[in-house]
Amino acid sequence: MTRVPRNIRGPLAAVGVTAVLTACQPFQFPSSGDGGAPRPTHTPTASPTSIRTTTAPPSPTHSFSPTSVPPPPTTTRPASTPPRTTPPAAPTTRPPVPPPPATTPPAPLGKTDEVVRLTNVERGKAGCGPLAVDASLTTAAQAHTADMAANNYFSHTSRDGRSPGDRAKAAGFPSGFVGENIAAGAQTPAQVLQMWMDSAGHRANILNCSYTHIGVGYAEGGSYRYYWTQAFGRR
Repeated sequence: MTRVPRNIRGPLAAVGVTAVLTACQPFQFPSSGDGGAPRPTHTPTASPTSIRTTTAPPSPTHSFSPTSVPPPPTTTRPASTPPRTTPPAAPTTRPPVPPPPATTPPAPLGKTDEVVRLTNVERGKAGCGPLAVDASLTTAAQAHTADMAANNYFSHTSRDGRSPGDRAKAAGFPSGFVGENIAAGAQTPAQVLQMWMDSAGHRANILNCSYTHIGVGYAEGGSYRYYWTQAFGRR
C-alpha cells in the first residue's frame, strides 16, 4: 500500500494512492457564525370541548284520597324555556408537524475509543498528559468525517467553507485553540494511528502537550472507503 503523508490542508489525489492523510496545525481559528440554533416548533392544541351536564326533571307524582273532594281544575301557563343551543365543536385538524432535522450517524464506539486510547499511549511515551474525550469536539469530528465520506471529498475545509475551528465552535467548543488530523484508507484504529505517527505534522498534533481534549470521527463511504478525523482542543 502506498502512503502519502503530507502536512497540507487540501485534498490529495494521485495515481495508485490507496491511503492519504493531512494535518491541520494548531492556531486560533476565526469564528464564522453561531452554528444556527434549531428553530423552536409550536403545535397548537385543540380547545377543550365543553361538556354540559343536564339533569332530567323528576317524574310527576300523583296522590289522591278516595274520601277527598277533588279541587276545581286550574290552568297554569308553563313558563317559557329558552331554546338550548349546542356550542360548535372545537377544530380537530392540526397543521402537519415538520420532520426532525437530519442527524449525523454516530461512529462505532469501539473504533473511536481505540483511537483515543492509542493516542494517549503515544502521548504518555512523550511525557504528555492524556486527552479527555470532549462531546463538542466529537460532534465536530464525526460530522466532518461523515460529510467527507458521504460527499466523496478529502479536506480540512468543509464544502461550505468552514475550517476546523469554525466546526468546533459551532459544535459548542469554547476555545479557538484547536487542531485536526484527517486520514482516509486505513481500515483499523492501529493502522490510522501508525499513519499519523509516521508523518511529522500529524505526530506533532498528537504529541502537542498543550492540548487537553480530543474528539474522534469515523465513517465509511466515498472513494477511500474509510475516513477518520481527530479534533484536538484546549479548554
